[in-house]
Amino acid sequence: MQITMKRVAAILFLWIYLVANTELHQFLRLPVFFAHYHEHRAENPYINLIDFISQHYFADTNNVGKDDQLPFKDKCPEVSLSIAMPPEILHETTLPDFTVAKNIVMFKTPFIASSFHFSIWQPPRA
Repeated sequence: MQITMKRVAAILFLWIYLVANTELHQFLRLPVFFAHYHEHRAENPYINLIDFISQHYFADTNNVGKDDQLPFKDKCPEVSLSIAMPPEILHETTLPDFTVAKNIVMFKTPFIASSFHFSIWQPPRA
């Protein structure tokens, strides 16, 4: 599989868009999450990942500092939401028929085929 420059640029621009405009930037904080988990494991070796998540995300503890740096911990008001609304339904109006019937005459005089016009395409005679 050959990776072209167009594909690399498209993936890069898509990544930049998603990180800037969605909550995908929270996944960039995963190293902080695992480092903080290892700190808790050093203090209490019996804590598992589920207990750590429930303690930091579902309990009403107000630990300020490293707990606020965890992913999905802060409320981001800068998230943009784009909503596309369908246009209003326009009422169809019927237009009057403005066509006028005309007799179209192709030739004013009757067409008579002349053999002179067809003789130009004949080979020369000796």
